[in-house]
Amino acid sequence: MSTKEEFTDRIFKLIQPSLRVLPRWLEAIGAGVIISTVVEENPELKEELKELGGRVFLFEARDIEKRFYLIIEEEGQIKVLPHWPSPPDVTMRGDIKTLFDLFTGREDADTVFFSRKLEISGDTASAVHLKNILASIY
Repeated sequence: MSTKEEFTDRIFKLIQPSLRVLPRWLEAIGAGVIISTVVEENPELKEELKELGGRVFLFEARDIEKRFYLIIEEEGQIKVLPHWPSPPDVTMRGDIKTLFDLFTGREDADTVFFSRKLEISGDTASAVHLKNILASIY
């Protein structure tokens, strides 16, 4: 493990207790900021996301017992919400660091899935498509 990875692991261990008590609306804002930053830094991403328009992804961070919904609108816009009235198309479960690393390109979805750090259920075709879109920007 590199020094950078060790540092990141230590940071997540330090902030984990705080994340457990964070209100859902605030965590959704934080997740939205991170995801919006990734989209803004990669304009082609918005075009690719249009292919997933109308899909709802649920991300559950098991270690901190939190969840948020990623809604991809028809025009490629992304919303992150703490609640959604209907079942998601895809559910992805893992610890917070795995989910963060997945979105920031530090972890490959195939690697975390096959190492059982990430569980995927629902529309696996949409999950694979999202994974491929994320992989294309890193």
